Amino acid sequence: METRNFYIIVASVIIGLVVFWLMMIAFLEFNPFEDPNKITIDGNGTSSTVKLSISELTSGKYDLVEDKTFHIKNSFETEYDVVYSGISLWSIIEEENLISQSASGLEFRFYARDGYSSPKFLNLSILEANSDLVILAFEENGVPLSVDGPLRAVMDQSTMPEGEYSSQYSVQKLTRISIRIT
Repeated sequence: METRNFYIIVASVIIGLVVFWLMMIAFLEFNPFEDPNKITIDGNGTSSTVKLSISELTSGKYDLVEDKTFHIKNSFETEYDVVYSGISLWSIIEEENLISQSASGLEFRFYARDGYSSPKFLNLSILEANSDLVILAFEENGVPLSVDGPLRAVMDQSTMPEGEYSSQYSVQKLTRISIRIT
């Protein structure tokens, strides 16, 4: 009887773990099995889905933004400057022909590997007007983002709509960018 109870407990734990991971994948859009070294750009506002590795991003095909100082502001009204190097998000969208309509009719949002996402969708015209102020960073202050990355979305405070803080959109462990039609 004790052996049977042990098997029941083990089966219950396994079922519980499977249910937990399925809920994480379904409700939080977090998939632990995705390649952390690739970023996906997709959504109903794109003409196709694109998955890019770090080496593809840094191949020279996209606009490189090197050692640029970004002004960051958080919800506590603390402001600071950080130097980032990365790839212009707008250059990726243009080079891959991801949108077929005006950028003003589209919105984008960042998603991290750990389940975090930027607070809300922002208008894609922000990217078009500020191509070097919204990047996918791979270096911070000259140091590769291997621990907290390998990619991080970074937006300068000057690009943010009224009442929004750039720190909330500086998503580390970036894995996905969703573009949707408004």
